[in-house]
Amino acid sequence: MDMDFLSPADTVTELKESGEGAMKASLGKGMPKGFEVGYGSFTINGRLLGSGEPVRVKQGERVLFHVLNGSATEIRSLALPGHTFTVVAMDGNPIPKPVSVPGLWLGTAERISAIVEMNHPGIWIMGDTADDDRQHGMGIVVEYAAQSGKPQWIAAPKFHWDYTQFGSAGGAVPAPDQVFTMTFAKDNAALGGFNRWTINGVAFSEEHMHPMFRVEKGKRYRLRMRNASDDIHPVHLHRHSFELTRVAGRPTSGVRKDVVMVGGYQEMEVDFVADNPGLTLFHCHQQLHMDFGFMALLEYA
Repeated sequence: MDMDFLSPADTVTELKESGEGAMKASLGKGMPKGFEVGYGSFTINGRLLGSGEPVRVKQGERVLFHVLNGSATEIRSLALPGHTFTVVAMDGNPIPKPVSVPGLWLGTAERISAIVEMNHPGIWIMGDTADDDRQHGMGIVVEYAAQSGKPQWIAAPKFHWDYTQFGSAGGAVPAPDQVFTMTFAKDNAALGGFNRWTINGVAFSEEHMHPMFRVEKGKRYRLRMRNASDDIHPVHLHRHSFELTRVAGRPTSGVRKDVVMVGGYQEMEVDFVADNPGLTLFHCHQQLHMDFGFMALLEYA
């Protein structure tokens, strides 16, 4: 899976040195690299590419696609040859202004609503940009009326995914009442060959289920997330939406989500208002990471 698609690509030297140092020490002790999950097939709407009904369209139509990455562990891309996607909402929240992009990138559990203008007649494959995954099912046919022939795929030019393009550059955001710093780290192959994941040095488990942060209703909080691993983490805050305020050092505003990808060795800041009292779970939506410690609880005072 491509891990070089996020922009800005700026990394934090301190985080990189910490993560790479920990990995080097682990491998130096003879530890293998932590286990990952592989897949033999992929589907869109439960069907392998070519197995289900096509998306039937007419020239001149504007089609609204609601796209959900339902994978348990993988980041997904999506492109439609000869067409662009005009993003209008992310995770169910309208963005400040529609933005046209050549394709989509979605972390685990992210949702994007985008309009495609059907102005390039043919029979096309809308699918993942990764050839192997698309050939193993990750695609769907888009068929124009009165067109015939085999579905075609034309590789999309490489494109990067920049959350800040969907917001207001440098837009002012209210000052938070409190900032919570969260550092994500990986203990390579520490649990039966699987990686153990920690937030501020603690791996969530049956023994460590105590709330890590406390909030008060009505106050605004900033999560300053620091990723000391080379993995991209699609992090999720339950029961709330948050506003992106800084992405890899670049200020932004206006984009409200509940899942966002934090790049390897990068920092990201998001703000949320504590408006839904009760225990609230924060976690990486990558199932392996969640299962092996990457979670934390917030509680209301």
